[in-house]
Amino acid sequence: MIKLSQAKVSLTYFVAASPSNSKLRDLGFVTGKKVELLNHTATNAIVLISGTRLAIDKETLDLILVEEKQLDEQMVDLSDLKPGETGIVRKIETDFATKHRLMDMGVTRGVGIFVRKLAPLGDPMELHLRGYSLSLRKQDASLIKVAKERKNQS
Repeated sequence: MIKLSQAKVSLTYFVAASPSNSKLRDLGFVTGKKVELLNHTATNAIVLISGTRLAIDKETLDLILVEEKQLDEQMVDLSDLKPGETGIVRKIETDFATKHRLMDMGVTRGVGIFVRKLAPLGDPMELHLRGYSLSLRKQDASLIKVAKERKNQS
């Protein structure tokens, strides 16, 4: 595991750990996400994550840990995540119409989803993704397979 500031240009890495900063999470820096360093200077760098190029300063690069191979993933239903947990969408297993309805709401492969809270009776779930909140029934959430993000052991 190395800091993103120490990564080599044009190689593909996977995020191993990043601070629990919600802004970085919204930008896609969640465990298991693919990231590539495109350009690097002494003070900042250009990175490619989720198909988006971002300019990031050296201090922030030092906070993000990456590794060359992808972590072993534990796949679970989104409905199995508890409040405070994060998962990365890997698959949507449903019919065409429902899949496209979920995709229209921003639930696409590779996006990080944070479970903010559950309703008093457990249904629906309040999720945070792409900078906004989304309420989703557990029945629909069970159709979404996510890679559960591991907690940092630091």
